[in-house]
Amino acid sequence: MFKEDTIVANATPLVPSGVAIVRLSGKKALEIGKKIFKTNKEIKARVAYFGKFYDTENNLIDEGLFLYFKAPHSFTGEDVVEFHTHGSIPVVKKLLNEAIKLGARLAQPGEFTKRAFLNGKIDLTQAEAIAQLIEAKTEKASKVALNILEGKLSKQIKQLRDKLLHIESLIEAELNFPEDVDEIPLETIKPDLELVIENINKLIKTYKKGKLITEGIKLAIVGRPNVGKSSLFNAFVGYERAIVSDIKGTTRDFIEEEFNIKGFPIKLIDTAGIREAKDKLEKIGIQKAKEKIDEADIILFIFDASVGITEEDKQVFNEIKHKNVIIIGNKIDLGVEENSIKDYFKNKELIFTSSKTQEGLSRLEEKIVEKLGLLEDTNIDIYINIRHLQALEKAKQTLEKILSELSFYEYQKEILMLEIREANYYLKEIIGEIHTEELLGNIFSSFCIGK
Repeated sequence: MFKEDTIVANATPLVPSGVAIVRLSGKKALEIGKKIFKTNKEIKARVAYFGKFYDTENNLIDEGLFLYFKAPHSFTGEDVVEFHTHGSIPVVKKLLNEAIKLGARLAQPGEFTKRAFLNGKIDLTQAEAIAQLIEAKTEKASKVALNILEGKLSKQIKQLRDKLLHIESLIEAELNFPEDVDEIPLETIKPDLELVIENINKLIKTYKKGKLITEGIKLAIVGRPNVGKSSLFNAFVGYERAIVSDIKGTTRDFIEEEFNIKGFPIKLIDTAGIREAKDKLEKIGIQKAKEKIDEADIILFIFDASVGITEEDKQVFNEIKHKNVIIIGNKIDLGVEENSIKDYFKNKELIFTSSKTQEGLSRLEEKIVEKLGLLEDTNIDIYINIRHLQALEKAKQTLEKILSELSFYEYQKEILMLEIREANYYLKEIIGEIHTEELLGNIFSSFCIGK
């Protein structure tokens, strides 16, 4: 149905800017575009034309560039027209309205990319990579998205599929032509099955790191009041985002800020000091702090090194010690009370810092990425998402079942072929050879309108 209509949307954000782009895609894209853009020249594909844009009543809208991409040599695989105008919000809105008057309809979120997928211009992993690239917060995240957009993940999935298709074809040939094809000993396919499972496991292992690279690492700063949590928070983000005061309970609510450490996106959370609440408002703040602790990938437990370990520090640490914790002795510019610290933490690794002088912050940053294993496997250039993970785990389970019961299939090769086919089905889902409208809706609804 979508091939019969033409869509239009702004491909750039609807904000005042130097340049804005309005894009049309579909059978009537050129027809509609030529009614709005006026020129004496014959419009040819992939040539930029300068001219003026008019409404249906011949009133001037703006001047700018007109580009035409003839199907199938366009992003969507359809005829595509772009208006490049001044980035005026009224101008963009006027152009959209005129295109709709002439027969286009406003595109749904991600519909241009969805059409590119349905027209075979990209597969589903590449479609997802476009959204990932747009949303990338760091250079590392954008590089990962670009690698997938270039087809590196698709290539690996294809290699896995080819192995399984080869096994399936051997079994099918034996079943269909028993007189012409020798019986295949199942032990001969075992190495190929093991290799596919091994490579699936390698991809599965990239999920956790990929999630941290694309979505960011959640760090919660936790400790009793007045140990320098807000000062450390400000030192990390580079300016006074949190209020620093000697008065206990100054931070009543959590504060969040995003930045990056060694190219990894970080969501830093400064929580209320954990203690026995003095009033209802502080109680709410402490409860929220505990919720953020549960969400965090790493907890930065802070105590005042100049004072040493207090009973309040011990109470807070006991609540979080079972989690992924980095222990920080702060305020070392005021001195270090070594005895109580050594007695309590014994052989645990500690990092000593001063928010005032910045001492120890570089080591703390290194420890954060080290703690999450982000410095391992730096040669890996693609990471899977949750949808890929679920499909790969299903394929892996199917293949492991076959391996564990290989002797059973010696006389049940029809069943073996069907189960190999099932594993391949899950791999097809990753690149979108098998898809449902609901799946596509979930993926493309997260896109912006003009992409």
